[in-house]
Amino acid sequence: MTLDAAVAYDVWLRLIADEELYRQTLAGTYRTYARELTEEQMRALDGFHAEPGLRWNIENLRFRTALEAGSTLASYLPRTIKMLTKGDDNWLQDIVFEYLASHRWQEFGQHRFAECNRFVAYIKDRIVKRRITPPHFDVVVDFEHAIVQLLQATGTAPAAAWTSARELPDDALVAATLTRGPAVAVIELPVDIRPWIESVDPTKGDVHERAVTLLAYVPSLTETHRIKAIGDGARIVLEAFDGRAPTQDVVARLAAAYDLDRDDVLGLVRPWLRDGVLAVVASPG
Repeated sequence: MTLDAAVAYDVWLRLIADEELYRQTLAGTYRTYARELTEEQMRALDGFHAEPGLRWNIENLRFRTALEAGSTLASYLPRTIKMLTKGDDNWLQDIVFEYLASHRWQEFGQHRFAECNRFVAYIKDRIVKRRITPPHFDVVVDFEHAIVQLLQATGTAPAAAWTSARELPDDALVAATLTRGPAVAVIELPVDIRPWIESVDPTKGDVHERAVTLLAYVPSLTETHRIKAIGDGARIVLEAFDGRAPTQDVVARLAAAYDLDRDDVLGLVRPWLRDGVLAVVASPG
């Protein structure tokens, strides 16, 4: 009797995801264990059980899946992974294998940012609750997760958001209404891990026990992200440009509240506009 290919494929996916069904199939006890399956699904399991390469096929698939996911995580969360594994690739493979098993081997493939987001949640929900992590590990995780989300924002921003004017003469600048660019993040960290950020290695450089505010942004879709530290004054100015008032009104408000000089404010605004940290709000119509 011919077996429907869709049924066989569905059962194959169940075998990968369901660890106990996989074990019962290897042992030949699946008909007692999986009574809810249809007879056609059982016949698919008959075929998989009879296949001598079943164990190799599934374990090899899982191994390669964990290897690919681990490569993604090491690329986008390099400091986090280094702190978790101390640079041991075998340890990384074990961690990722267990992580994917906990999600029934539903990996994200080319959706790499989604994989990173889910792994960060796994770290916070599972890993940190059962092992002692290095000092400032949580700060590193939060920083790298913020960068992942920043990069992810480039995929959801409308195309028009990247075409804002980058240079304006003074009269046009003070008349323009400005808001944050399409991929900008202000990251508040309780300790200064910039030596680790610059070296991409949490074993190199000393952390400074003081808070720091980082401005992270993507200038354009052809450039990588940039990071710089900003002080309280720069942060206040940046937050004031919320897309609701022209620059001249924002400058007047800042001058009244903080005694900030017009030229000092514009001195911050011009490079931010050039780098895409700020963008001109398009006029209606």
